[in-house]
Parts: sequence; C-alpha cells; structure tokens
Amino acid sequence: MGRLRDSDFPALGTDAPAEQLISLRFRWYHHQANQARVAYRGLGTIQLIAALFIATSVAISAPTWLAPSLGALIALAEGLRTLFGFKDSYPTYRRTAEDLRNEAWLYVQRAGRYTTAEDPAKVLTERVVEISHTETADWEEALKQRSV
Repeated sequence: MGRLRDSDFPALGTDAPAEQLISLRFRWYHHQANQARVAYRGLGTIQLIAALFIATSVAISAPTWLAPSLGALIALAEGLRTLFGFKDSYPTYRRTAEDLRNEAWLYVQRAGRYTTAEDPAKVLTERVVEISHTETADWEEALKQRSV
C-alpha cells in the first residue's frame, strides 16, 4: 500500500478545515505505517542474510573477522528495531490510518453518527481528534509498560 489510489480515501469535496484535517492525518499515519513496515522488514532481512553468511563463512574459509562483524551487524539491526519500535508502530499506525479512512467514508456517505448530525464537519473534527488522541494514549501506555 505505498501510493494512494482514488478508492483508498474518499473525495471529500470541499476544503473545509475538518476535511483537510482528516486528509492530512490519514496521509501522515498511512505514510508512517508504511515506513515502519519497510524498516521492520528491511532490518529483519539484513539479520537473516547476515546469519546466513555467518553459517556459510566457515565453509568458504572466510576471513576470521567476517563472522564477528556480521554478528555485530545482527545485534545492531535488532537494536534499531527494538529502539525505534518498528514492530509495534506498524500495526498502531495502520490501525489509526484505517480508523481515519473509515471515518472519512462514513462522513462522505452521511452514515452512522453523521446521519442525524446538525453539523457533520464539527462531528468529523471531534472524531479525528478522538482517534488521534486514542493512538497517542496507546503509545504513552506502551512506553510506560516498557519502562517498568
């Protein structure tokens, strides 16, 4: 899901602040989710390739410095994955982006809470802020649990 297609996110129609807000937030979370996924998988691939070279370095009579260097590369890659939390951030960002996308579709179709809303744009703004706040609160809770 790298590039957004027209069907990924509804055309909101106007440049109302609420519509700009949800569009900006969705694109930010979508982009962050993709970056976290690529980083997590990329660092994992580096680890697998380095481990494979360590295993084969004995068979090919590689220089003695190669295996320890590759071991250090594996440790570095895992440290980066853990330090930056790529494993945890991908699903969190993806869930938030999908929540925002679903909210945008409800808003455009005037479905759910937007069916009877006097001011749908105001309701949309409140929902976007609520969804973003929930994601931030989830991160805070995760960080607290890590430090305990």
